[in-house]
Amino acid sequence: MFKVYLALGLALVVIGLSVVVQNKDVSTYRVWSSVDSVSVSPSEAGADIDGAWDLRVNGSHGDACALALHSEIARYPQNIDIQFYREIPSTANCDGDEAFFERRLSLTGDLVAGQPPYLIINSQVWAISYPAGKDGGVPLFEAQELMPVQVEQAGLVAGADGAEGVELRIRGVQAIGCDLPELYSMRVSAESVLLGVFNAIAADTICPAMLVPVDDQMTLPATDAGSDTLFKLNAIPINELEMPEMTPIDKVLTNILDVTVKIEKSERTRVSLDVRGEHPDGCDFPVIVNQSRQGSSITVEVYREVPADVFCPMILKPYQDTIQLNGDFAPGEYIINVNTYTQALKI
Repeated sequence: MFKVYLALGLALVVIGLSVVVQNKDVSTYRVWSSVDSVSVSPSEAGADIDGAWDLRVNGSHGDACALALHSEIARYPQNIDIQFYREIPSTANCDGDEAFFERRLSLTGDLVAGQPPYLIINSQVWAISYPAGKDGGVPLFEAQELMPVQVEQAGLVAGADGAEGVELRIRGVQAIGCDLPELYSMRVSAESVLLGVFNAIAADTICPAMLVPVDDQMTLPATDAGSDTLFKLNAIPINELEMPEMTPIDKVLTNILDVTVKIEKSERTRVSLDVRGEHPDGCDFPVIVNQSRQGSSITVEVYREVPADVFCPMILKPYQDTIQLNGDFAPGEYIINVNTYTQALKI
């Protein structure tokens, strides 16, 4: 009888070790779901929560694995960031057709405070508008496109004095001439933290094709990622939790020699400028054009950002371009300033 118990005990030990080994070898990977549509309704938590509303999200999974759907929500200055995902074991067999889901999320007053203008869910974005007097005080959504910012320098600094989260600092350019805010997202996986910085734009929006500088910093939500975790910003690795030393940048204005104004009249009056000038040096850096308008005064800045430690050939480099001015122009008199060049305009 003792031998029988001994044999049974050894068998249980072997089975137990086998289970441990199998569990140790099973890893999981995070899969983000597709989002098809969003809708909103007043918060079911009660009208006493100022500005809160409930979000209904419809989407699908690309497989038939019946696993728990997780969600995480973060708030950035210009957008709410929501992610839906499942943790799928590496041993799972997920063959089968796609599966659909519907999920309702309550967005509390602290998330919607200040009426954030954008909502990001996984890889999609909506512009949020808040019509005055709309029943229930809930917003409207308009689907837009995410445009990644071209990142040139980036760094992370751990929170000081035990503060949660890390500080993200970026410098780069956006290739859209419209005045758009920076939107952020963060996706955490087992191997890395994927950060995103974007602009959002409607499909029918027309923006000047010019580079606009981006210089921003953002406190990211706290994560459990260790100091050896690989951080990526728009797919570019950030190797260490420290801020790389950024070379000082000089703003070098282009010398403007002549401006020819062109007026296009159809359903609305548009104005463009044929600009001719020269750069005061031979460095080949992108030309940046910024526009601003106050009443009848239009200011256009044409310049390049040149690192202070770069040696530029002391030659004059010709510059010529056509700049489409933003907005429409009603009949009247205008003053157009392009750097130090001033041009009067009467429509």
